[in-house]
Amino acid sequence: MAEYLSPGVYIEEIDAGPRPIAGVSTSTAGMAGVTVRGPYTGKPKLVTNFLEFQNTFGGFLPEPDALIRDTWANDPKEGGRWWLFPLAVKGFFDNGGQRLYVKRVASRQATPASGVLGHGLVSPVARDAAKGATRLELGHLIGFSGVGQQIQLFRGDDQQVIHTAGVAAYDATAHRVELDAALTAEVRTGRGDYVQIGARSAEETLEFSAVSPGSWGGAVQVRIQPMASAALPVLPDPQEGALFVTQLAADAAADSATVEVAAVAGLDPDDLPPEVWAQIGSGRFKVEVGQPADGKVTLTLPSGTAHEAWRRGLVVRRVRRGNTSAGPTLRVGGASRLYEGAVVQLDDGTTLTIRTVEAIAADLVTFDADVPGTLFETDRLRLVEAQVDARFTDPSGAVVTESYPNLRLTGDAPTNLVTTLAGRSQLVRAVALGALSTDPAKFPVPAVGSWLTLADGDDAYGSLSVADFVGEDGGSGKRTGIAALEDIDEVAVCAVPGVWSGTAESALVTHCELLRDRFAILDPQDGLDIEGVQAFREPFDTKYAALYHPWLVTRDPATGRDVEVPPSGHMAGIYARVDVERGVHKAPANAVIRGIRLTDGIAQDITKRHQDLLNPKGINALRFFPGMGHRVWGARTLSSDSSWKYINVRRLFLYLEESIDEGTQWVVFEPNDEALWALVRQTVTNFLTTVWRSGALAGTTPDEAFFVACDRTTMTEDDLANGRLICVIGVAPVFPAEFVIFRIQQKTRETQLA
Repeated sequence: MAEYLSPGVYIEEIDAGPRPIAGVSTSTAGMAGVTVRGPYTGKPKLVTNFLEFQNTFGGFLPEPDALIRDTWANDPKEGGRWWLFPLAVKGFFDNGGQRLYVKRVASRQATPASGVLGHGLVSPVARDAAKGATRLELGHLIGFSGVGQQIQLFRGDDQQVIHTAGVAAYDATAHRVELDAALTAEVRTGRGDYVQIGARSAEETLEFSAVSPGSWGGAVQVRIQPMASAALPVLPDPQEGALFVTQLAADAAADSATVEVAAVAGLDPDDLPPEVWAQIGSGRFKVEVGQPADGKVTLTLPSGTAHEAWRRGLVVRRVRRGNTSAGPTLRVGGASRLYEGAVVQLDDGTTLTIRTVEAIAADLVTFDADVPGTLFETDRLRLVEAQVDARFTDPSGAVVTESYPNLRLTGDAPTNLVTTLAGRSQLVRAVALGALSTDPAKFPVPAVGSWLTLADGDDAYGSLSVADFVGEDGGSGKRTGIAALEDIDEVAVCAVPGVWSGTAESALVTHCELLRDRFAILDPQDGLDIEGVQAFREPFDTKYAALYHPWLVTRDPATGRDVEVPPSGHMAGIYARVDVERGVHKAPANAVIRGIRLTDGIAQDITKRHQDLLNPKGINALRFFPGMGHRVWGARTLSSDSSWKYINVRRLFLYLEESIDEGTQWVVFEPNDEALWALVRQTVTNFLTTVWRSGALAGTTPDEAFFVACDRTTMTEDDLANGRLICVIGVAPVFPAEFVIFRIQQKTRETQLA
């Protein structure tokens, strides 16, 4: 209760009336099955269309080797055709399904494809170059030493050396080098040509593996290369004084020793240090500053300086030094981007040098060794990090690519390479090995080329077992197989398409009976006759599952051939479609089956006489009717209890129970008195009234459709003393018109007398 301790106006919010109950979704399905690829660990993944399923879990599975196929397909008790799972998923979406949680099933012996990197320095060619060219554009210049360095060019297809030359000049920003010897052969990016400096080492630095087990990982390639994640300006030394910007006051001939510039503020030798550098055109020159005279100042260049002719008006600006004396420190703009242990590349225009950051104090950065030469404020310090690229080529030819820039090779930062791939990549994982170094000259590279192709992945279908489908309960997020569907509360319909193993289907039924918020669709063995399917049905007695017969016939897009598929995937889609269009109270029957062959879309012809035997035993028939197409012609559960023989009745109560459960959580720990009971009664009554108005409950009035009791008649003093609130609810469901009977008799014509 609020406290009123001082005079004033108090504004309070109070609850008015019962809280509404929102109906839960009944059209969300969950399935466990074998896929080409996709996440094997963790919770089931949501897919909302078949394209999303293909992107996450791959396309259609090929039929396994004859020995494996026959071992499963010819086992009437513990077998299945699990390789048809993707076709069942397609059937789900073809028939109106919108949300499906998929749990991948894989053999415990399955292994992911993997590969190990050594180290060296490689840079891919970024642009084609013709024979005779001297300019080459590369992916990066990280780790290069600069002018005079020898490089080798390799062909990307056969790894043969096609050219060797020295670096005459470079542009680190544009990743461009000028060669001292013209190319003797053309260079092509599409071929994967690359530059290599020095030899490669087989010392192991990184191990990459596919994100999930299976042979699919053999189509995954990985590349890691250094990158400049930031280009930070060198700040001038405080002793350098002020900046001046002027322009040529007269033309200057080529190689002239002096130039005249306009006198401006700051251009006074008395205010300048002994050593002054100026940027004239594209060149940087050490100059001696003369005394101003007649509004002009003479700048003298060092003897023998070569330069092009300059025109009057050309901008001349002072370039201040960043380091005026030898030492390991340098002032850097944006130094906050750096961190201890960061690797940087210094560039003075002719030499590229690698240093490691040891300390940072404001903009003053201390390195592990002296800063080489003289750096100027026009120079840049580049932060060296890593970029990982991964690509996967689907059997259909589609390519999935990933790119992760700005990664650290070592350390515990969130941007660490291993951590980033573990949290974000859908293709690969990485493990750091002993020889991993942050030295760009020893960057992780494969034995040949610049891309590492993963290898030795194994699906191990030969060791796949029923236990893999049943799964293990390792706790939330660590469950496998059918058990993993427990992690998703939204699942209302579940199936293991194509698997008729008694152990697996019994586990699925038990899963539904324990959670009491979902319904299972079971598949019989393919090719069973009427007696066979009746025998298959005999072991089951549950109100939480339904069985459909026979199998369906559809076109396999992967092979272009017709194939028989289990009905559970298509039926789950029909459940979802009927729920959305009509409601969970409508029996999922007398609905057209989509996504199958237009003619002979059902594997076996079921007649009325056949169904006379199947229907009383709870086996729902899939039938063809001329002029009406292929339809679901049954709506029964596998229960021997006549109260629960209809699927829609069972699923309606699942819907009511789950909705009331989730919508009344606020009641827990409230004072258990008459006021609370009245709120609970009204809350449930309002919800059931809405359900009744939707046509889900029988009766012409709410009183005929349901009752809600929550008062002294439903609870004793012992219940109250033990914290129990008991609400008794009675509901009259609408049963389907399974047998429509029209009784017709002859009527004798009676004479009407006037």
